[in-house]
Amino acid sequence: MAKKRILLVNKYYAPSTGGIETAVKQYAHWYQESGHDVTVLCCANTRLLRSRLEQIDNIRVLRAASLGNLLSVPLSFAFFWHFLRLALKSDIVHINLQFPSASLALLLTHWLIRGKTVVSYHCDVYRQRYLKRVTYLFDRFAVRKADLVITGSPALREHSEVLGSIAREISAVPYTVNPQYIDECLSRSPEHKLPEHFLKEGYCVFFGRLVSYKGTEPLDAAFRQLMARGEAVNLVMFGIGPEEQRFWRLAEAFPERVHFINAFVSDVDKYHLIQRAKLFLFPSVYYSEAFGIAQLDAMACAKPIINCWLQTGVNWVAPDGEAAVTVEAGNAEQLAEAMLTLYNDPAQLAALGNGGLQRCRQVFAEDVVRARFVALIDQL
Repeated sequence: MAKKRILLVNKYYAPSTGGIETAVKQYAHWYQESGHDVTVLCCANTRLLRSRLEQIDNIRVLRAASLGNLLSVPLSFAFFWHFLRLALKSDIVHINLQFPSASLALLLTHWLIRGKTVVSYHCDVYRQRYLKRVTYLFDRFAVRKADLVITGSPALREHSEVLGSIAREISAVPYTVNPQYIDECLSRSPEHKLPEHFLKEGYCVFFGRLVSYKGTEPLDAAFRQLMARGEAVNLVMFGIGPEEQRFWRLAEAFPERVHFINAFVSDVDKYHLIQRAKLFLFPSVYYSEAFGIAQLDAMACAKPIINCWLQTGVNWVAPDGEAAVTVEAGNAEQLAEAMLTLYNDPAQLAALGNGGLQRCRQVFAEDVVRARFVALIDQL
């Protein structure tokens, strides 16, 4: 395929972390490895008065000036100017949703864009119950207008508030992990040290953005139930977010059983913390959790998962009985019972861990997913 000018658009970009940011970074590298000229357009994740052009891994990244965030959406007027300027001279304009500014920009300028348009639809909206009635209009326009639409899983395509009502071909291109990179991280020494008894007895691990839809409240309640019953279960958590005070209180209440790292750790530390765990907790309670890319990290390390039934890609990624034990969303009692049962069942730990590892290698390995992505782009 001839060299193309690619404009890849997302709300944020590395070093900002998150599932969508991880996927967009992979898209950027896959475009670059296919010989294309890539520019990433994103917004600054904090207040920035002047737009800034950077080079990250030899990829141009333009961070549009921003006045800050409102309801998790960057307030950036500069973004629209840069979108128009760059989209007009691009062969492929690839936007990633949810990001209302991107779908609105496409609505306003689509009649001027001569290149092909690609939409990656990652998730529905979580909090903005009223605002989404407006932003979903932009999203539906973008999905209908695009030359190619991809999403992370067949389940999201079926159950999404936006995608479910649109009759058109939508291709599933799941998120992915790189086993070689994980092995490289595990070959290096971690910086963070766990208490000795955690390493001897084992522990459950939970990490990510500490926000309510990740199931922080039922996880807190479930663990307190186990402690009230005197169960010998250890818990390691790491991440930052609005719910971090909840976990500080949990760690203060049970210092011998809870180890809380209030930070986003390095990949080396992350994979060591997963590898040494007995099981991985993924108790997200809301359908905006459309995939659960962190589950892939656990599966790649052969760790069983406890997740919740959400009718989204979460349960397609790690199916109940194959890679996970699935409980009712928000049910602290079921979560506590699943934690205790799996924690003390070595045979089931091994069976689910191996099942997840095999599914990860067959469906989510980077070389498999990359080949599908490149083939779809080549068809344009």
